[in-house]
Amino acid sequence: MFKQLLLAQRQYRQISALSRRRHVYCQSGLFSASVRSLTHSRTASKRPLCIGRQSYSARLPHRQQQPQRQRHDQSGGEGGGEGEGEGEGGSANKTCWHCQQQNSPASLFCKNKKCAVIQAVGKGINYYDVLLAGRPPSFEIDVAELRRNFLRSQQVVHPDSFSQRGQIERRLAEVQSSWINHAYATLKDPLHRAQYLLKLRGMEIGEADQIADPELLMEIMDTREEIEEATTDAQIATIKARNDANIAAVTTGLASAFGSDALNRARQLTNRLQYLRRVAQAVHVWEPGKPVVISH
Repeated sequence: MFKQLLLAQRQYRQISALSRRRHVYCQSGLFSASVRSLTHSRTASKRPLCIGRQSYSARLPHRQQQPQRQRHDQSGGEGGGEGEGEGEGGSANKTCWHCQQQNSPASLFCKNKKCAVIQAVGKGINYYDVLLAGRPPSFEIDVAELRRNFLRSQQVVHPDSFSQRGQIERRLAEVQSSWINHAYATLKDPLHRAQYLLKLRGMEIGEADQIADPELLMEIMDTREEIEEATTDAQIATIKARNDANIAAVTTGLASAFGSDALNRARQLTNRLQYLRRVAQAVHVWEPGKPVVISH
């Protein structure tokens, strides 16, 4: 009997000591190896491990449930599984980063009305897909329509409209806005448009193209000397008028070349237009007696 009382007293002292240490742990929030032992040895009791003012078992389910709520939010609303397959121009549809809705490659926003967040730039799309309603790339375009579509698109994706949104949406707005600006600057300019069309066809203007036409080089050299020798505004005006006429003729020729799919001819004319633009710049900055530089 005496031994049983002694054993019971010893167990009571151990439990009391551990309880006091556990109380200190709960108040301080510091980790204690003895508390781990206590918790491990008393798993059957299912008692939560206190951490500060909140139990560990109360915090953990909250962290585990959060991704589930996010997955639910991203599962999409109405029409969440629509739009699979090929998009405009044969480019694969893009999946909304927020709700997983399938959208056309050129879409700026998710078509799921319950989502409607800004989208990333679609893979495989070209400038015509976004600013010219997806029409086949061509040299002849409606510049007025191009500008209307540019202003409309730029208005809805401008980063200022997303200043209060999340980091992802702000970043996507910056990318979309920059991409649309570059698309407009490229398509509105005949030279850049021609270069872009050649690039889409796998034919870019390189250094070899710039020295392949000796007649063009001779023409540019003669024009440079003429500009240098000019002494009056009237002489420069004559040179400018002739160069402007040459640019107009080349632009018309480019429309014909691209229209008939004569890509080699289009590349030659694009190269010539590039030089004529440099002549125009030299004329623009002309001053009497100042050296004229027209890079080759």
